[in-house]
Amino acid sequence: MIRVRTAMEAVPAYVAGRQGSFADAVNQDLTQLASNESPFPPLPSVLAAIAGAATDVNRYPDIDGLLLRARLADLHGVDVDQIVLGCGSIEVCRQAVTIAADPDSEVVHAWPTFPEYATITALAGARARRVPLVEARHDVEAMAEAVTEQTRVVFVCNPNNPTGTALTRAELVTLVEAVPSWCLVVVDEAYADFADPREFGSALELLGLHQNLLVLRTFSKAYGLAGLRVGYGVADVEVASLLLRARIPFGVSSIALAAAVASIDAGPELAARVATVRTERDRMATQLTGLGWEIPSSQANFLWIAMGEAQATAAARRCAESRIVVRRSPGGVRVTIGTEEENGRLLDALGSPADLPSTRSAAP
Repeated sequence: MIRVRTAMEAVPAYVAGRQGSFADAVNQDLTQLASNESPFPPLPSVLAAIAGAATDVNRYPDIDGLLLRARLADLHGVDVDQIVLGCGSIEVCRQAVTIAADPDSEVVHAWPTFPEYATITALAGARARRVPLVEARHDVEAMAEAVTEQTRVVFVCNPNNPTGTALTRAELVTLVEAVPSWCLVVVDEAYADFADPREFGSALELLGLHQNLLVLRTFSKAYGLAGLRVGYGVADVEVASLLLRARIPFGVSSIALAAAVASIDAGPELAARVATVRTERDRMATQLTGLGWEIPSSQANFLWIAMGEAQATAAARRCAESRIVVRRSPGGVRVTIGTEEENGRLLDALGSPADLPSTRSAAP
């Protein structure tokens, strides 16, 4: 056996939401409501861009992704040098910890939240400080109090995965202003496109005021490109230049770059799809609440159902028996918003709390 880093003892293997058998995957025999993917296939214009880019895959992609970065800079009203690309936004998360966290430093994040924050932290040899959610939401005051002289990164998943809850503009400003300027604040807005703009405050609005801020976005969710792996970060030019030094060279494929540009160009069509998901999400929340389930207000493309361990196990098993895959998370079950037909199958399979073991934990 090889000798491995001590830090590896704290690194769990990633468990994907989709856990069907190979035969299920090949036959597409499962209703996939576990990984927060788009229920829609790529638009024709995006498929055409993918096909066109495929003819050049014998060549390396543009290492700087200049065309995509330029489009994103225009989209967000920032300088192109503020945009950093990654193989999914998770890659930019890794870059952030790489540039900021020394071994034995600290990284603060809520819990439960996106579990890869803790994994990336452990791989860096740093320590994660988990701040429990309160009523399924970030505890802004406790997050700020958790920051010490040893803290190098603060992760804020907004809207939060797995609960779907989001900080208000005022809460976000309070948290960012409470963190010292030498500590990197990473606001992960993977699900921001699904949020109600009247209630949701994007950290992009704060970039000009805080040089220690990094905002993450992805093409995996609203844009429906989960299989191509492309995400990005927006930051101060100095921070962005450091992130670029920590990137994987040629980490975003030429096909992914082309598809992302085409997706931006198809903005109105994609906005209509996002609106459909929002409508279905709200309908599902009303239906599930009517059945007796406790559903926090979601600003994402999924719903969180608070349950105890026995109840969550039984719920996941019942869904699996109906060929539906949902995501077990600490304190409950997360369900992705699918098509109207898929969502109807979930409602039929899940039933009401009275049909399952009654014990459940407090909301995270």
